[in-house]
Amino acid sequence: MQRRLSQHILSRLIWVLSLIAIPCWIAADQPVAWDFGVIQQAMHSLRNGHDPYLDGIDLQDAYLRSPAALRGDPRPFVYVYSPITLLLLRPFASAPEALVRVSYWTLYILLILAQLLIARRLALPEEEYAADLLTPIPLFFPGLLLFDSVLGGNIAFILFGLILLACWRGWTRQRWLAFYAAVLLASCFKTPYLTLLAIPLLSGRRQWIPASVTAAAGIGLFAIQPYLWPVSFHNYLLAIDRIFSFNNDFGSGPAGRLGASLAALHMSYALPSVLFYLATSLLVFFFLFRLSRHYHAGRLSREQWIPFMSLGVMLLNPRLIEYEIFPFTFFMAIIAYRLIAYSAWPRLAATLLFPIWIGMNYFANRSRTGWKCCECAFLLVLFVGGYWQLQSSLRNLKQEKPRPMPQLSHLNHSPTSL
Repeated sequence: MQRRLSQHILSRLIWVLSLIAIPCWIAADQPVAWDFGVIQQAMHSLRNGHDPYLDGIDLQDAYLRSPAALRGDPRPFVYVYSPITLLLLRPFASAPEALVRVSYWTLYILLILAQLLIARRLALPEEEYAADLLTPIPLFFPGLLLFDSVLGGNIAFILFGLILLACWRGWTRQRWLAFYAAVLLASCFKTPYLTLLAIPLLSGRRQWIPASVTAAAGIGLFAIQPYLWPVSFHNYLLAIDRIFSFNNDFGSGPAGRLGASLAALHMSYALPSVLFYLATSLLVFFFLFRLSRHYHAGRLSREQWIPFMSLGVMLLNPRLIEYEIFPFTFFMAIIAYRLIAYSAWPRLAATLLFPIWIGMNYFANRSRTGWKCCECAFLLVLFVGGYWQLQSSLRNLKQEKPRPMPQLSHLNHSPTSL
C-alpha cells in the first residue's frame, strides 16, 4: 500500500514538473511558434490579396541575400499546404488576430493533452506505473530524442489530436466515420496523411470499402486542384520544392534518409527514394497485416497491438517529420519498455541502454541531420524489436497447454453433494 502511494505521488510529481518546465522552456528557447508564424504570414498575405506561396518564396530569397544567411540564422519557412486549405484559412484571415491566436493555441494545447491521455490508456494494466512516468516524455523527447517541436505551433498537432480522438472511438466502439472525416480534413493539408487509413484496416473490422472511398476522395480533392486553381497550385508546387532544395528537410523515415544522402552526394534522389519507399512500405504493411489477424482472432489484446501497429503505420508516411512522430512517441516508449521488461535481465538491459539513449540524444542535437539519422535508427530498431516481442508472446500463448476438463467419473453425484 505504501509503495503504491509513493508511485502515485511520484507520477503526479512528474506531471507537475513537466507542466512547470514548459513555460520555463518557452522563456529560454527562442524563437517559438515558428510554424504558427507561417500560418499567420499566410493569413496576412490573403488579407492583402497576395499569394501566400510567392510571399514565402520571396522571403526565403531575401534571406539568402541577407547577413542572416552568413550568420547561419534559422531559415524561414514557406506555406506548403495545398490551395484548398486557403479556403479554410480565409475566414480566419478576416477575423481579429488576437481572437485567432487565442483560439488556435487553446485548441492546440487541448488536443496535445488529448493525444497524451489517449496514448496512456493503451498501456497494459501491469504497466500502469511506468506508463504514468512515460506519458509526458513526448513533450520534450518527440521520437525519444530531445527536440522543441511542441513549441512550434504546427497544425499537425491539431490534426493528429482530432485523428487520435476519432481513433479511440473506432477502437472502443468500432465507429470509424469521425476518423475518416478527420483524415480527409488532414489530407487537405498533407496528402501523405492518407496513409493513416491503414489504421482501421489493421485494427477495425470490414473497413476496406470505407477506407478505399476515403482514399479516393482524398486523392480526388488533391487531383482536382490544378484545374480549380491552376496558378495557386503551380506556386504551391514551387513551395513544396523549397522544402527539399531550400530547407533540406527530407524527414526521418528510411526513404527520407536515402533521399537526403543522395542529395548530399549531388545525385538524383526523386525516383530512387520513391522506389525505396514503395518497397519498404509494402514490407512494413505485410508484417502489420500478418500480425493483425492475431489481433482480430483475440490472441493479441488492444493494448498489445495498437502501440506496435501505430508505430508501423507511422513508418508508412513517406516524409515523417518531427511533428508527425510526436503522437506516436508514447507508443515507441512503451515498446522500448516492454522489450526491456521482456529480456532475461531487465535491470541490466535498462542500465546498459540508458547511457546509449543519452549518447544518441547528445549526437542527435548536434545537428538536424544527426537528429533525423538517430530517429530513423530508433524507429527501425523499435519496429523490429516490437515485432519480435509480439511474435514471442504468440509463441508462448500457443505453447500454453489448456487445462483438462473434469471427467464425469470424477464427479460425486451423491444427493448431499448436490
